[in-house]
Amino acid sequence: YSLGALLLDGRDPGRVLARSREPILRPETPYERVGFFGGVVFTCGLLTDGDNVRVYYGAADGVTAVADLSMAGILSGLS
Repeated sequence: YSLGALLLDGRDPGRVLARSREPILRPETPYERVGFFGGVVFTCGLLTDGDNVRVYYGAADGVTAVADLSMAGILSGLS
């Protein structure tokens, strides 16, 4: 499993305005690919600070990790 992004309508969050064309985070490192359920990353939460998006995620059902992504980069990948 990989992690994607959605842009939802602020007034109607059930309405998807855009979604990522490609995953914003995918299992690549050994600790993400090998484990109880290898090849899996899933979000646990995030924090934003300006353009920085800090994504806290679980990997291979055995570890938690953090990835720093760019909000501009995420938004540019939506369609």
